[in-house]
Amino acid sequence: MRTKQLTSPASYPVALQQVKSFLKVDDVNSDAEILSLIGTATDHAEKMCNRPFISRTFESTMDKFPDCIELNQNPVQSVDSVEYVDTDGATQTLAATEYKVDLGNKFRKARIVEAYGKSWPSIRREINSVTVTYTAGYGADWNAVPDTIKTVIMYLVNHYFINRGSEGEVPPMIAMLLENERVPAL
Repeated sequence: MRTKQLTSPASYPVALQQVKSFLKVDDVNSDAEILSLIGTATDHAEKMCNRPFISRTFESTMDKFPDCIELNQNPVQSVDSVEYVDTDGATQTLAATEYKVDLGNKFRKARIVEAYGKSWPSIRREINSVTVTYTAGYGADWNAVPDTIKTVIMYLVNHYFINRGSEGEVPPMIAMLLENERVPAL
């Protein structure tokens, strides 16, 4: 299965004012630098946790319908569509009544299976003949992100702010906290 991100997050998982308060920075002269550090810290944290924090749209493609489609990004908020290329070569959208979605949890990927008494449609056997579009992340803005993750990102921004030029490093304590939030790669 191949997955690509279709949309970018609308915001960061922490607000600029939250981070400035955490850093005890009052002036606006550092805003651009702090926003850049928030972006860097967010990227590192999302990679280490193996999940997006702010909602965005993803597309996963596969060559055929498996018994169970496991989505690569969690937490999944919704499955927006399941499309396939039928035997005539036309793209079709599968009705939501034809499949069942389990949104998963912190430790289990979201998955899609055939609805009871249903079966996957016949498809044209070609590359990327099945496409699942879905929304993953905690929500549209920082209010939806768990406090633990927000706090860890602020600690990481603090580390980068104090230790300019260390943006590639993640201190062991922060790495340990992020590991506790990690979605296992299954």
